[in-house]
Amino acid sequence: MDSTAKIIMAAVGTVAALFWTMLFMRNSTKYTDVIKTTAAKEYPLSSTFFIGFAIMKMLKINVRGEKYALKRSRAAELYGAKYAEFYTYLITGAQITYAVTIFPIIILLASAAGSVEFGALGAVVSILMLFYIDEDIKKKVSERHDELLCELPDVISRLTVLVNAGMVFREAWNKIAISSDSLLCKEMQKTYDDIHNGMPESDAFNAFADRCRTKEIRKFVSTLNQNLQKGSTELVYSLQNAANEQWEEKKNMVKRKGNAVEQKLLLPMILIFIAIIIMVIVPVFTNI
Repeated sequence: MDSTAKIIMAAVGTVAALFWTMLFMRNSTKYTDVIKTTAAKEYPLSSTFFIGFAIMKMLKINVRGEKYALKRSRAAELYGAKYAEFYTYLITGAQITYAVTIFPIIILLASAAGSVEFGALGAVVSILMLFYIDEDIKKKVSERHDELLCELPDVISRLTVLVNAGMVFREAWNKIAISSDSLLCKEMQKTYDDIHNGMPESDAFNAFADRCRTKEIRKFVSTLNQNLQKGSTELVYSLQNAANEQWEEKKNMVKRKGNAVEQKLLLPMILIFIAIIIMVIVPVFTNI
């Protein structure tokens, strides 16, 4: 590494470190109402998140804008619509804090080690930190959807049996909701509470679909609202069709997940195979 590159890296790292220090000194007593929350403490280095919040203020980043709609939507799924904006603000601040904290440290270390590659890696890692938490949230949302969809066929089948046996649909819904602490049953409990507190059934079921945010549950709720007024016979028939359809969807989902696992295992198997071939062939050629 030539001296010019080393000097440039040292200068960039120093400026970034001074900028971080300035933000720390000016804002260390601010944003305590956010930093001290239980939600913030779930993340490492949460006590320094005021740095990210300060940068957000400097850049006039508004998490209420259209640019952050997807992030708010995911936060609403995981933490509830009431707290979606707060979590979006918290997560964005965390991402920026991680990025601007990691960058000067790695750049200065790279300058001291005389490694441009290490410095470039530091810049890449800093940028990736802006997306890491988003990917983690996306993964959690996907896992939530999978859990809901795994439970859905069984729940619809049980609703069909209870309604067909003569039970009022609302009571059948509540009976299943309180039968388990699973994710879907908890959402069903919230729906029953909404109805019990005076919310119209159709609105309560629509709110249930909005919380779950999967096309399968939206379709189920749409069918439900269309048939609740037509009597138990029509409702049972619709529920049976919905149950059959969701069992097929579950089978397809299991197949897709199985194929994904096979694809993930393929690369390690190829690498192991290549390693074995090398271990066998190399001694043969060295002995020739």
